[in-house]
Amino acid sequence: MDYRKPVVFGENWSKSRYRVLPYFAHEKRVMQAAGMERILDFGCAAGWNMSRFRQYGRFPLGFDIVPDRVAFAATHGPVFSGSGLDIPFPDNSLDLIYIQHVLHHIGDPERALQEVWRCLRPGGVLFLVETVEDNPIIRWGRRLYPSWLGDEVNAPFTFAGLQEMVKTAAFTLKTAEQYSVLFWIWETLPDRWESMEKLTPFFVRVEEQVVKRFRDYSALCYLIARKPE
Repeated sequence: MDYRKPVVFGENWSKSRYRVLPYFAHEKRVMQAAGMERILDFGCAAGWNMSRFRQYGRFPLGFDIVPDRVAFAATHGPVFSGSGLDIPFPDNSLDLIYIQHVLHHIGDPERALQEVWRCLRPGGVLFLVETVEDNPIIRWGRRLYPSWLGDEVNAPFTFAGLQEMVKTAAFTLKTAEQYSVLFWIWETLPDRWESMEKLTPFFVRVEEQVVKRFRDYSALCYLIARKPE
């Protein structure tokens, strides 16, 4: 995905992808639940997630530290600029905070989670999608390339360690699942060369077989947690 321009979710996507990216169904269910109105996309980049949330019938807010990304994401709703260590929202003011592949770029993820806790209302939801180093290819790749699209990787996680971090931040963990053993490698290619998307159904079938045996080596995970009432 090119974060140097405004982006819209679903462009150039094969529907087969949803079979190996399970968090989409969960986020839609959570966001469309009663009381989930004030939604913040934490680290919104160029607005890809925000555009999807609007497809769910929600009107999200965005937040990012890079000015150009803030400008692009504003296509999809109000966007604010600032650091993830100092979220510019009052205490108990948000229903859901969504963080996708952002926490590992923050030098102090524990403090970032404290800020998330502060801004969520009692009963509010943290929806976290992250890369984890349970997959050895991720570990090797980060040693060779310690940044992604210009953003440094400052906080490596394992699936177990990330769950423990969320619990230590006083959230109640509701759902946690690993996914994508190999498919995460494939899915970056159609972002560069759109014509390759026609091969996605084949790689989806490969991933479905691999994950049956090697789920514990998945490179990605999602967690759903609540701030206690």
